[in-house]
Amino acid sequence: MTTRNLLILLILMAVVAIGTWMKVSNRGSDASPTAIAAVEKERGSGFVSYMIHEHSVPGGEVAFYIRKESKDQIGIAADFVRKSSKGWSWGYGGSFGASNYRLGLTDAEARKETFHAEYFPSTAGSSFGSSPFPMVYGVVLHPDIARITVKDYSTEVEKQAELIEVEQNFKLFYVFVDPSQGTKFDVIGYAANGSVVHKETKDESRPYQVSTTKVD
Repeated sequence: MTTRNLLILLILMAVVAIGTWMKVSNRGSDASPTAIAAVEKERGSGFVSYMIHEHSVPGGEVAFYIRKESKDQIGIAADFVRKSSKGWSWGYGGSFGASNYRLGLTDAEARKETFHAEYFPSTAGSSFGSSPFPMVYGVVLHPDIARITVKDYSTEVEKQAELIEVEQNFKLFYVFVDPSQGTKFDVIGYAANGSVVHKETKDESRPYQVSTTKVD
């Protein structure tokens, strides 16, 4: 090979290498500097009204936050946000809301409510890829509920949920569960003295059928 041909070959190899580097580099260009920025890149600017809690998990975090829907109504959201060397990117999540799930409830108003629970399924094998879910999460409104547990019907393991106070009559709760625990759970709200204030059975194989037990 002549010196001229060798020089041309080296130049071509350099061009290919630079092009490959630029392609790999651009894959991370969609990453955001913070978890909130990643959520709002996916859902829209200003979507996160109030960050309740950020729970670290392998590969990122689950962000729990409030989205103000209207003057009196809010959405309670949970999103898995992935962390890489390039920054943060949205992975999977959702929210719920209702007119009676709001901030600023008086004790009298809150005592008419109990808690609301939602189930996030596993995303393994889906287009969303892996995530820390399944998870049961929701809000506690009743002022006498001091503790939430989730008990499955497959292994009968009862797990205590994390409880995060936003204000006196509005608390976030969440607990990660294992796929082996199935999709049917008792969500139980206990008073400080250990008595059951409210129990709700959620069966995700029949998501629109919920049985409740309330103790006043």
